[in-house]
Amino acid sequence: MTKVAWTTSISALLVLFLALPAAAQWGAIQSGADALRRGKEAEKQQQQQQQQQQPTKAYEGSARPDDKITGVSTAPMTYQVKIRSFSYTIPAGWRLERGNPAGSKDEREDIIFMKPGTTCGFSIQWHQYVPSFPRKANVDASYKSAMEEKAIGKYISVKRRDQDSKEGIIGWETIETAEKGSGGFQRIQWNCWDPQNYMYTFVAHCEPKDFNANRSEMQRIIDSIKFAR
Repeated sequence: MTKVAWTTSISALLVLFLALPAAAQWGAIQSGADALRRGKEAEKQQQQQQQQQQPTKAYEGSARPDDKITGVSTAPMTYQVKIRSFSYTIPAGWRLERGNPAGSKDEREDIIFMKPGTTCGFSIQWHQYVPSFPRKANVDASYKSAMEEKAIGKYISVKRRDQDSKEGIIGWETIETAEKGSGGFQRIQWNCWDPQNYMYTFVAHCEPKDFNANRSEMQRIIDSIKFAR
């Protein structure tokens, strides 16, 4: 087709389109938009199928409570955090959601486990303070404050929780009430310090509706934490 003939054909089509009634013009535009939308939906479905086909490791599962299969442990797992010399045990039916369960040099990286099918979780954090920070005075003051908060209904239980180990671990444990728990959760929490002025925060938590049914299991996780002797 010559350039002149091609130009003439395009012009003729344009004239015919403009000559169509307004309703017909809108129908042509709408048909094009529908085709574009169907193409995007097909592309999205293809991407979802590809994601579903990729294998998921136990520590890369989503945190959806309704997902009871992906990455869930079938037996209790004990992890050794050699970088900070402690261990802990996670029951069967839980899975790792974030972080390296054996610890990381990056103190900003939390370790987080979840129990699919519930709102239960367990997290580990640690951070080093300057050598001059008075760890014992901090523990004594925090324990005293927690005891006062227990008197006004924030905690079910408050106790000193030290551990006889070469690290000289000192700390306190609290269990929140449903009425005054933080952020809509009830927590079993152990805060402790080692002689290098690292502060550790171990928290087992869930929404109040799940607390009674899972309290003993969450307490076992906290009780499983052992620093090297």
